[in-house]
Amino acid sequence: MFRASWFRKHPAIVRIAIGFAVIATVLCLFLGPIGILYAAGFEILYLLTYLLLTALAALLYPDVY
Repeated sequence: MFRASWFRKHPAIVRIAIGFAVIATVLCLFLGPIGILYAAGFEILYLLTYLLLTALAALLYPDVY
């Protein structure tokens, strides 16, 4: 059984790096070297989404964030 609790304990940048490595590996296997560029694009979109949602949460709940 896979336990994801160790993954959630790491900072966001570590999760992004792990996600990039996994996505880049899979896309590189399927698409070749261009897959790494696709993975970089996906990770940039993920990072921007994370930052925007964190900013929105900070605006809505300033006491928590």
